[in-house]
Amino acid sequence: MKYLVIATRDGVLSAEDLAQKLMSRWPDAEVTRVTNPTSHHAMDFLVPMARSHLNGSLNRRGSCIAFEADLPDYAEFAQWCRSIVPPHEPLTFCDEGMHGNVKLEMATTVEDLLRAFQ
Repeated sequence: MKYLVIATRDGVLSAEDLAQKLMSRWPDAEVTRVTNPTSHHAMDFLVPMARSHLNGSLNRRGSCIAFEADLPDYAEFAQWCRSIVPPHEPLTFCDEGMHGNVKLEMATTVEDLLRAFQ
């Protein structure tokens, strides 16, 4: 199942900035820029996490990160996403069916995110 971190406006995340921050946090991450102009993705990435490999992408509008991983890993990644976006920018965390909508606040914990989907 895919999970999403969604901003309320476009341009909140740039591919360049996200790639740099991913590589800084997870040096073994693989980041691929998507050059096909018809793709909805600006970049794809694969991040080695504690329990799984997180497979994700950033949309071209810079407003949504979609990813798949094991439960504890997706929660850790979503919390990290909150930390790289300015606090005044609202973010929502949910699954692809828009279930378990959680407003990602700076104080949101991994446990809060896990509880929302258990």
